[in-house]
Amino acid sequence: MQETEFEIDRNAVEQYWRTQQSLLLLGFIGFFGIGLVLAYIHYYKCNKFSRWFCPQQVNNLRYWLEGNTLRADSGVFFLWRKSIPLERITDIVLFQGPLMRHYGIWAMRIQTAGSSACEAILYGVREPEKIRELILAQRKNVYGEKSEDA
Repeated sequence: MQETEFEIDRNAVEQYWRTQQSLLLLGFIGFFGIGLVLAYIHYYKCNKFSRWFCPQQVNNLRYWLEGNTLRADSGVFFLWRKSIPLERITDIVLFQGPLMRHYGIWAMRIQTAGSSACEAILYGVREPEKIRELILAQRKNVYGEKSEDA
């Protein structure tokens, strides 16, 4: 069975997640009106956790095509292993918010039939347009013309 692993920009994803966690923390502290000194202290204490957690999170990312299945691994405390049959994929949406744009990464939202939410989000895949086309081409090869609506 042919396996194609997707290359991930791990450094950029790690920096993105660290910044995102810091901004969320500072926003949370600011929302509740806690003083600037307390915010500064909490920011650096949480940064110690972030310096451990983000690399762990990024190292556990793995995305690949295996035959007629898209597979995704992620997680730190709880490991997630997703298997998405290509025939269920209805759309692949490329998304890039302002913070992602700053770090030069994209998120690929995999949407499937029978689900209102996206089935998986693939962060930091290099050359996301090519990967999207690869997935859709593999889907078309396996399932024929009926899958061209994605």
